[in-house]
Amino acid sequence: MRGTTGQARLGRLGGSWSGLVWKLLLAAVILFLMSVASPLSWAITWGILNPIPATLILWGGLVVGIASSNLFEGDLPLRIAWGALAVGGYGALVIPGVLVGPDRMAQALGPVTLLTLAAHLGRRDLPRALRDWAFVMALALYAGLGVQAMWHVVNSFGNRAGPVVFLAAVVLPPLVFEGALLVLRRVGPLRDGLLAHAAALLLATGVAVAVVSTTMLNVETALPWRIIFALAAGVLIGGALLIGLATRPLVAAASGSLAARGRRGTTFGRALVELSHEPLIISLVVYIPLLYLSVVGAP
Repeated sequence: MRGTTGQARLGRLGGSWSGLVWKLLLAAVILFLMSVASPLSWAITWGILNPIPATLILWGGLVVGIASSNLFEGDLPLRIAWGALAVGGYGALVIPGVLVGPDRMAQALGPVTLLTLAAHLGRRDLPRALRDWAFVMALALYAGLGVQAMWHVVNSFGNRAGPVVFLAAVVLPPLVFEGALLVLRRVGPLRDGLLAHAAALLLATGVAVAVVSTTMLNVETALPWRIIFALAAGVLIGGALLIGLATRPLVAAASGSLAARGRRGTTFGRALVELSHEPLIISLVVYIPLLYLSVVGAP
């Protein structure tokens, strides 16, 4: 893995107006693809031709491919080979998991682990081979589990409302957080301080909680239950945003922003990886509660 020495401060990683514009444009493209796909999803209920899961699967594959190109060392052909192996392992996990069921992802995990390990056995530098294999599996699992959770979030709200709720409650909060921090940096006493991060976190969490509460709660729900639900959702989503903030140095290495320090501008690949990190974590955090609610609410 390429070094991550000389890391930037947490508050500065990935924080620029050009980067935020890139991420907003990418989020708009994802919303467009998923929203246009909604009418088709009623007619195509299974398979890779269903546009909504296809969009999520392709999104995760791009993230794995870009992160691989930034994380693996060696000559270009070797990096391409390990990147292709990581994308292949991701696809072998996520396609059956999303299109058939989560149990198929668990069934595919063993073969994927063995086959990706076997691909490294012919290398002379076994310690480095083992490290590269660990990165292959880490990327495949990280993106595969995250996309599986994303699909469950979308599917929980239906093909029509699901994409809008997903974008508003999962993708938008990290962008609100980043935008609020960029604005607060212009306020001298708050510049990169703990108070600025706390204010941005509360604003981003409040946006997500408002969307989820409006969507999931009945208008006749009693006020105490609304408060309990809002607090629980706030803890889950706010906690996921905190995890995302704490792991930004890792994302900076995967997106290539550490290697690009000192250069102006933001590339497509960097923006896509940084855009994807917090939504993947938020989806993973809310996956189990949503799964429980769907089981309890089933007839």
